[in-house]
Amino acid sequence: MNQILTRERQQIHFFAYLVGTGIHLASWRHETAFPKASIDFEHQVRLARVAEDAKFDAVFLGDSLAIDETSNPGILNRFDPIGLVTALGAVTNRIGLIATSSTSYDEPYNFARAALTADHISGGRVGWNIVTTRDLTNSTAGNFSADQHFDHSLRYRRAEEFVEVTQGLWNSWDQDAFLYDKEAGRFFDRHKLSRLDYKGEFFKVAGPLNIGPSPQHSPLLAQAGTSVPGQQLGARFANALFASHADIPQARKYRDSVRAQAEAFGRNPDELYVYQAISPVVADTPEEALERIRELDSLITDQQVLDFLQEYFAGQLDFTGLGPDATVAQSGIPTIARPRTDFRSAGEQIHGREDEVTLKDLYSILTGDKRNHDFIGTPQHVADSLERWHAEGAADGFNLMFSLLPQDLERFTSGVIPLLQERGLARTEYTGATLKSHLGLDPQPKGQS
Repeated sequence: MNQILTRERQQIHFFAYLVGTGIHLASWRHETAFPKASIDFEHQVRLARVAEDAKFDAVFLGDSLAIDETSNPGILNRFDPIGLVTALGAVTNRIGLIATSSTSYDEPYNFARAALTADHISGGRVGWNIVTTRDLTNSTAGNFSADQHFDHSLRYRRAEEFVEVTQGLWNSWDQDAFLYDKEAGRFFDRHKLSRLDYKGEFFKVAGPLNIGPSPQHSPLLAQAGTSVPGQQLGARFANALFASHADIPQARKYRDSVRAQAEAFGRNPDELYVYQAISPVVADTPEEALERIRELDSLITDQQVLDFLQEYFAGQLDFTGLGPDATVAQSGIPTIARPRTDFRSAGEQIHGREDEVTLKDLYSILTGDKRNHDFIGTPQHVADSLERWHAEGAADGFNLMFSLLPQDLERFTSGVIPLLQERGLARTEYTGATLKSHLGLDPQPKGQS
């Protein structure tokens, strides 16, 4: 392991998930919230700069390709992730910028060009969160001239091929291919240009790509997936894996598994970082933290919960007569013989607690909130929990999905980060200029000079 990678492995790494007024479904209703946050560029810049001042690895932008009347307000009216990271790249200096893009509803050439453009503009700070797209609304296919959403296994076969093609296009040019030699009349070295000529099950792409490597060569790859094909995709390609587990034993088991799979693909498992998704709530006292959660939860309307679940389970259950405080067990959800594939992660989180998890709790889980009492309380409590999870091999870092923005982000960066810096567990300065450098990674793809 090189010295830079060794140093970065010793620290706790952080991404900040940016979504409007926060991941909480009712955050926009909070008295301090700015409801137009998702389409206010200056708001996005402010959040990115707070994270940059705290020396986070990156800010992270999710995406969805279909909405309806029951969608989280934070995603109903928002910027395209690639467009937003392109713009943020021009007004930030060191922080990484990770954008979500789907392999199910895009073409590799278009995506490879747009993402590498953003990477150049930022000076090599862009990442790609690879998704195959969850169809929360049961209507995504209809936005792309298709009759039905891709089957789970087909989505992942297509994703593997999509990433292969995209990486092939990013490898069209050697790092030193462009000579710009005016005297000799040589704009580039023809021997350092490669055509792709890819022919696969889903794609037929000639190449080459009409843009060369960025300062980090190409965007860092990130991915979230707990299913067998999802883990395989991440272990094969990604350097940052997103996960969400309720406790340290579950989280450690997942991390051990994906590291072993990465090694089986011939990769160095230390070049793969597992970021646990959490929604930390930092306050002066534990009671104050819990009260802030109750305050936000009180702003969720009952009808919002039931309408969403009725549509999510698409006629498999009738929620008529139930209230949002009914438990998952009372709703009959555990009796569904073949639940949606993307219910797997939520099902794992609530397994064994179906008699206590309410429909309102499930709604929050399905739409993004990642609460864990280890990360709710005073700065000292949260810092201690982060250190424990890291030390016990449950996480290399954390994807922070704050309930209320910018307040929760600011409380975390001003209260928790200084404690971790004092312990030598969080960086005090950036030592590199690219996103890959923040993880101690070699920017040059294997086998390329």
